[in-house]
Amino acid sequence: MKHSIHSPHEAAIIDSLQYQGTTNDCAPYTIATILNALTGTKIDASALARNMDKPVWRGVFYTIRRIPRWATFPWGIVDVFREHGINANWGLFFSTDDLKHNLENGNLSLPIICSFHPLSAHVLTLLAWHPLKGWGFANTQHNTHRLDWISNKQFIKQWNFTARLLIEVHIQ
Repeated sequence: MKHSIHSPHEAAIIDSLQYQGTTNDCAPYTIATILNALTGTKIDASALARNMDKPVWRGVFYTIRRIPRWATFPWGIVDVFREHGINANWGLFFSTDDLKHNLENGNLSLPIICSFHPLSAHVLTLLAWHPLKGWGFANTQHNTHRLDWISNKQFIKQWNFTARLLIEVHIQ
């Protein structure tokens, strides 16, 4: 049996985990959690969400990072990380091997998963993989400072609904 894999950033991110409550602000809460854990900042996720509601100029382009008080675009998540000097990218059609590779190399994977009943999308920070438990996440939907485990079958099903959409955060 293969051994489990844990992110070297697991403890810091779990300690910094911010709870989103009843908001739809999973992305700003996830971003603030990661930035606080990695940089020692004290970013308030609610304030970050309101800031992300406003479009920003990026060169000659106006970037809409999120639909105010509702949904955040993947490029909006990447934009905030880059704004804070952290390299990130997003894309489609990633694999579970990509997720494991990121875990092993100290980079962060933020998959976006979807459910149809009720219709919702959610971003989480992947921090662990276990051959029996599945995938372990820092999940801003739960007011706990521990990993939230999702079975491999359930995770793959929900991740496939978003064409395996993933934000990668590259840690130097």
